[in-house]
Amino acid sequence: MSPIAAESLFHVTSALRVASPHRSSDDRGDTENGPTPGWSGRPRHGSRLASGCIAALVALSATACTTGAAPAGTETMRASAAPTSASIAPSLAPSSIATSNPSEPTPWEGVHVATGLALVRFPEAGAPASQVFVVDADGDPRQLTGQSRVPSLGASLPAWSPDGRQLAFGPAKVGAATSRFLSVIEADGSEERSLAPLGDEFGVPFGWSPDGATLLFFDIDAVHGPAMWLADVVSGTITSLGPGQGPRWLPDGRHISFQRGVEGLDPADPRALTEVIYVMSLDDGEVVEFGRASDAIWAPDGSTVLLQQAAGDLLIANADGTSPRPFVHGWAPVWSPDASVIVFASGHDGEGTPLLAAIDGDGELLWSGVAGASPSWSPDGTRLAVELSYPEPVVEVLDAATGEVLWRGEGSQPAWRP
Repeated sequence: MSPIAAESLFHVTSALRVASPHRSSDDRGDTENGPTPGWSGRPRHGSRLASGCIAALVALSATACTTGAAPAGTETMRASAAPTSASIAPSLAPSSIATSNPSEPTPWEGVHVATGLALVRFPEAGAPASQVFVVDADGDPRQLTGQSRVPSLGASLPAWSPDGRQLAFGPAKVGAATSRFLSVIEADGSEERSLAPLGDEFGVPFGWSPDGATLLFFDIDAVHGPAMWLADVVSGTITSLGPGQGPRWLPDGRHISFQRGVEGLDPADPRALTEVIYVMSLDDGEVVEFGRASDAIWAPDGSTVLLQQAAGDLLIANADGTSPRPFVHGWAPVWSPDASVIVFASGHDGEGTPLLAAIDGDGELLWSGVAGASPSWSPDGTRLAVELSYPEPVVEVLDAATGEVLWRGEGSQPAWRP
């Protein structure tokens, strides 16, 4: 399995297992036992086009990020079976939670440090299915899912819309596992509805288009392999985008990137699969090769792109993929909202939990050695939420500048409301 599929399925596996005394881990297969030698960590106590028509479509200014997604009502939009290489030239723009040994909530500019944070937990001991809760300004968790639909199917894997008015989510950890749907709910807990069926294996995170009109996702069929889909949030129309995995929105909202394994590119072993990133136009379905990598993560402002290598190295390149250069050893990078800082996994601790580090665009290490998975940035970029699952599932809020713990509460799969 490719690193990008492993990263996605790591979240799914975490979502579907019953809470148990096992530490969450990243399945990329990295064998590092800690940060790169020489890095100074702060140990915690308890502690991401083609020439011609695509180039014209993609050559947007850095402020033109409000274009829509695929037209509603389009029944199918299939990628070409044999993508061709082309020069890519984009200018892409675009009462508190009870825990064991909880820390006291610390005011953060007048509000609770976890305000707006969605997390997954069970409503009560013995509850048949997990639900999504949201931490309100007073620090109290409010159950979001399972209130407006009876019987509730349960929920996990929350993903906020760009405007924070809706939240997408997947099936419950347990209880409703036979009913796998991508669902959507309003931020006030109303209008909970199923949007699209999911296969037995599916990838996360669920990707909202920049305009909030559609959701991008993929699942894996045992016979046909991974397939990508686009769901219109209003009409419910499901559009096929063809084979591929790990799809991501580019900042312009008119293109997506995705990964495929391609045979015949390795002279030493022609039958081996080489991971290749492609870019697809959602206007005409044209697909072009972007580069050999397992993932590509563009900065929110579209200025640069991180290229994940199978060996566990991250390269940084211009937005069009040119001038790639070594950046840092690590995986699963997450850009800060202002694109100034990148948090990534640099290794694992003795229990298999990823060790996180933060680095700025110039390559200066800010902090490292912080255990946690699934980091989610606060909208102002001052805090990070991470999950830990041993000895029990908890979410911690960190100071993004130092990696220090500000708050912890019961739950998993944190997702911050924009």
